[in-house]
Amino acid sequence: MASQLKVDTITGVTTAGSIAVTGEGNSTTTNLQQGLCKAWGSFTSEGTFTENDLFNTSSITDSGTGSARPNWTNLFANANYATTMSCEDSSDFHGMMQQVSNPSTSFVNILSASASNSASDVEFGFYMCMGDLA
Repeated sequence: MASQLKVDTITGVTTAGSIAVTGEGNSTTTNLQQGLCKAWGSFTSEGTFTENDLFNTSSITDSGTGSARPNWTNLFANANYATTMSCEDSSDFHGMMQQVSNPSTSFVNILSASASNSASDVEFGFYMCMGDLA
């Protein structure tokens, strides 16, 4: 049997474009806009830099070995949004590390390094960003 979501009421759209959903029995209210991922992407930086799949990302800049910069199509309201990322590189079996550097309303820098802490391109890089859009 497929899962079903029962909603008693959906309130009107606010000036920020968000939709508040009140759950069954009026016990909980969820703001759908705040709970959504606002930007995500998949890229390959090892060899030829390739943008694999993007959402709210106009392009990804190859900023050098181990450095990629997703550029947002729709800007974030501030630079305090949350970014999570992961990567895969089958040639480095000891693991890879990634970090965010200098996020702004229009882009975020993603830095990738091998377990020995040297800048390294990745076979597959992934990111997701959550926050308010401008």
